[in-house]
Amino acid sequence: MKQIIIPYSPREHQKEIHNSLKRFNVLVCHRRFGKTVTAINELLKSCICNKLERPRYAYIAPLYKQAKTVAWDYLCHYSYPIPYIKINQSELRIDYPNGGRIQLMGADNPDSLRGIYLDGVVIDEVSQCPAQLYGEIIRPALTDRKGWVIFIGTPKGHDHFHSLYRHAMYDPAWFSAMYVASKTGVLDAQELEQAKAEMSENEYLQEFECDFDISSSFILIPIALIESSYNKVSSESDMPVIMGMDVGMSLTGDSSAYVVRQGANVLAAGEFRDDNTIKIAGIFKEKYEQYNCQRGFIDSIGYGAGVAHTLQAWDMAITAVNVGERADKAEQFANKKAEIWWRAKDFFEEGGCSLPTDKAFKKLGTELSTPSYDYTTTGKIKIESKKDLTKQGIPSPNLADAFVLTFANAGFFGAVL
Repeated sequence: MKQIIIPYSPREHQKEIHNSLKRFNVLVCHRRFGKTVTAINELLKSCICNKLERPRYAYIAPLYKQAKTVAWDYLCHYSYPIPYIKINQSELRIDYPNGGRIQLMGADNPDSLRGIYLDGVVIDEVSQCPAQLYGEIIRPALTDRKGWVIFIGTPKGHDHFHSLYRHAMYDPAWFSAMYVASKTGVLDAQELEQAKAEMSENEYLQEFECDFDISSSFILIPIALIESSYNKVSSESDMPVIMGMDVGMSLTGDSSAYVVRQGANVLAAGEFRDDNTIKIAGIFKEKYEQYNCQRGFIDSIGYGAGVAHTLQAWDMAITAVNVGERADKAEQFANKKAEIWWRAKDFFEEGGCSLPTDKAFKKLGTELSTPSYDYTTTGKIKIESKKDLTKQGIPSPNLADAFVLTFANAGFFGAVL
C-alpha cells in the first residue's frame, strides 16, 4: 500500500465542512472563501475512497466554459500525485486507478447531463444555474447509488438557492452553513475595508456578507424577522382563533393550504391535494372545528369561490376574499393581495409570530420570506406574483398565502372587525 499525499491543507472552516457534510448540503460562502478548492478536494477524496464499481462524480458550473476556467486547474493540481490517472482535457475529466471518474460539466447544456448516474456532485454558483436542474436531472441521477450533493454559491436574492438554504437549515437530513467574510478571517481586514469603500453597500453585503435580502427587488419580509419568530414565547389565549384558506387544484399545480392563528401564535399549518371542491371544503371544515375557530378567510378567486360558497352554506363564519379586488387603502396598494401581505409584514416588524419548528411551519417561514414587492407606475405597492415566482423556479407559496389571509379583515393581532 502506497501513501499518497495530496497538496491540500484545509483551513479551519474547510475542515469544518469536510467533517460535517451529509448526503445533502448547502454552503453559502463569501467571495474568495475557497469554496471551489474545498469542493474539488471533497470530490477527489470521495472518488478515490469509493469501493463501488466505476464511481462517477461531477462538478457543475453555470457554464461549461466557466467550469473549465474555475475548476479544471484545481482538479488537475490536486490529482497529479495520484499514480496512473488518465487526464482527458477535451472532455474535462480525469479517470482514476480504481475506475472512478470526476468530470466538469456546464448547466448551460442540461440535456448532456441526462441519463447519467452520480455518486456525488457539486453544483457551483447555484443561483446562476437553471432552477429545474436539480429536480429534473441531478436528483434522479443520484437515486440508484444514493449519491450526495453539495450546493455552493453566493446569494443573489430570494431565488432557488435561497429556498434550498432555507430548507437545509431545518431538515435534519441536510447540512447547511454560511460563511461571511467578517467572521471567517480568510480575507485581510484591510482588503475588506478597501472593497467596502469601492463597492456599493448592497454589493458588499451580498458578495462578502452573504446577505440574501439584497436583490434588485424589495424584500418584503426579511429572513431575520422569520428567524426571530421560531419558538418565540407568546401567550394570547384571549384572542380569537382565525383560519386562512388557500385553494389549489391539479390544473394549477398547487396544493390547498390552511393556517390557524390566535394572535401571535400560529397553531396549525398544513397542505393537501384534492380536486373535489366539496372534499376540500370538508377538510377545511374539519380543521376549522378542530381548533375552535371563530372566523375563516378564504381566497375566492377561481376554484376558491365554490369552496367558499359551500362553507358558507354550512353556516360557517367564512369571509370570501378576492385578493385581486380594490384595497381598503387604494391610494397605497395596487390590490387587496398587496394590502394583506403588507399587514403581515407590519405584523412581523412590530412583534411577529410564535412559530413552532415543525416541518410545516418551517415551510411556512420559507414561503413568507420569498416574495418581494415593487411599485406600479402610479406608485402603488404590488407583490410579486405566483407566475413570476414560477419563472424563477420557486414553488407557489400556498401556506404563506393562507397565512396572510388571516389579515384580510382583522386587527393587528387578529381581532375580527
